[in-house]
Amino acid sequence: MQFTKEDARKKVLNCAKQYQKKLLNKKLIIIYRERRDNKIRYIEVVFHERNYQHLTGLELIDKNGNVLHNQSQNFYRKCIENKLGTHEFRFKPDGTTQLKLAALPVLMDITKITKISGDYNGVRPYLFVDKLIGGVNFCLGLRQEEDVYVPSSALLEDIKKLTIAPSQVLAILEKNISDTTYFTVKHVAKGLNLNNITLPDDISQLICLDNYIYHKS
Repeated sequence: MQFTKEDARKKVLNCAKQYQKKLLNKKLIIIYRERRDNKIRYIEVVFHERNYQHLTGLELIDKNGNVLHNQSQNFYRKCIENKLGTHEFRFKPDGTTQLKLAALPVLMDITKITKISGDYNGVRPYLFVDKLIGGVNFCLGLRQEEDVYVPSSALLEDIKKLTIAPSQVLAILEKNISDTTYFTVKHVAKGLNLNNITLPDDISQLICLDNYIYHKS
């Protein structure tokens, strides 16, 4: 399916509200077992207003069709307020916009579908990410900003084809950006009881499992 500009407008407006409800100002800790050395490691992913535009593949333009840079927060707010007009944006000329728009709704359930994490292997010429998280049907590309990662690109692709040494995600916990500790468990690998594994100290200091109850699959 090829999205028209009106299709794109409706989709990004709707998804912006889902993003606000489910991901905005949230921070995830992705705990995984590194395939290359079997050690348990983690990354943290944050979701800001300014990250949303990157996930849509749309570019804001002025009246003359020139791309407006550094307007990502403005773009997000236009979406939230239903004020984004079809004359205010364009699709990226590299063809990636259609792919991003198709994947965008799936992203909203990223904690449910993330089973694998890995370093990007560089196979896509227009994909500028450092790591990916996801599964066999969807993955989210992440860029590193200081000691955390931010979402950059959503793709309806098998993460195993895009990563070096894809590693199993053991658990995902969530908190608000302003909180110090992760309390909310969003995902645990099938058959895994978090109480039965020894987590490295750097992870144990960040999370609290007092509210966690193991459920047999």
